[in-house]
Amino acid sequence: MQREGSTPAWLPASVGAAYRRGSATDDDLLSGEALGSMLSSLERAGETLRSGRAPRSAVDQASGYRHLLVLLALAADEALRGSDPYEPHISPANVDAVLKWGMDCPDCAYSGSAIRSDAVYLVRGHRGTARYVGLQVMAGIAATSNVVLDELDLSRDGAFEIVLSADERPGNWMPLAKEASSLVVRQFFYDWENEQPAEIEIECLQGGRSSQAQPVSAAGVARQLVAIGEFVEASVGFWLDIEEQGRAQGVNVFREPMNKTEMGAAAESVTVWGSWELEPDEALLIEVTPPEALYWSVSLGNHWWETIDYANHQSSLNGFQATVDADGVFRAVVAHSDPGVANWLDTAGHRQGPAIFRWVRADGAPVPQARVMQLGEVSRALPPGTAVVDPETRTATIARRRAGVRRRFSR
Repeated sequence: MQREGSTPAWLPASVGAAYRRGSATDDDLLSGEALGSMLSSLERAGETLRSGRAPRSAVDQASGYRHLLVLLALAADEALRGSDPYEPHISPANVDAVLKWGMDCPDCAYSGSAIRSDAVYLVRGHRGTARYVGLQVMAGIAATSNVVLDELDLSRDGAFEIVLSADERPGNWMPLAKEASSLVVRQFFYDWENEQPAEIEIECLQGGRSSQAQPVSAAGVARQLVAIGEFVEASVGFWLDIEEQGRAQGVNVFREPMNKTEMGAAAESVTVWGSWELEPDEALLIEVTPPEALYWSVSLGNHWWETIDYANHQSSLNGFQATVDADGVFRAVVAHSDPGVANWLDTAGHRQGPAIFRWVRADGAPVPQARVMQLGEVSRALPPGTAVVDPETRTATIARRRAGVRRRFSR
């Protein structure tokens, strides 16, 4: 029962696409073979967690098995929530502060809609005050066009309209490539407590006609059961491959800047990746002079490429939240316990994982320097005047982070 199509199995969207693609039949559902295929894939994913590829600490193993639940939730959401490109609507993405996948950005609210190149769409709304609002047309996994709302002609109150079509239109316009499949909206928030999200809606002006709702297809459900298992197994393997490739280039170091538009990254976003690994009594000091940028941030992830719980732990900092020293250098301390400095990045008990800097609309993409030291050496390694915090201030900061995340996400 092999699925056909261009959507890689490790992408959540592969589950939704499987309903109408693939070779599974009604008999595969009725016989239980499709369910058996899904369960076999889940068992192999579990075997990967128990293999030498995965860290063995209790926290990392627990997070690995919890990640399987996250992948199942993402897959089920893709299977159950259909999206009609000819009756589109902007809906929240299934990735949020709980369902994490592929090192999502801790400052971002993702949303979007299915679209097709044989239609014409009008996207309209109000800008809001989020630090960055970007629209991106995707063809499967690849980005084909990109617009930042601030580049458009906006009214004085921030209202905007933009046409999406295959042929060029006057005014605000985004091209639809032949294989266009979705519109992705990213909103990055600097001040989690006060910035207001953009209000965005989409309308299909002309194009194909929505098909009348049909009874549930046994073959379609069979294909999706198979695809759910394949997605969970492939996603675990894909991100482990990425992490292993990075660690092979060095641990507790950052690598050269990259832009992965072919894997869905926004054209104006440059990322710098690193891998970290620390013993309980160690700390990692990160130093970098941030460029002039519309947005920048750093975040930690666990071995499964989930961003570490950024609501209940200060595992990320952005250009608004971070403290930059008098010499223009941003210094952060990655550690398992609180070193008492403002720019602590909390590992939340994880022993290893990825770290990522995002430079958006920046005049450079510097590679941070990093060095491991004993936790007791941190204070001597930092310059005079480094911002420090007491336990009460830290508690209040985490409370504000929780409130900001709850404000951003409705569930």
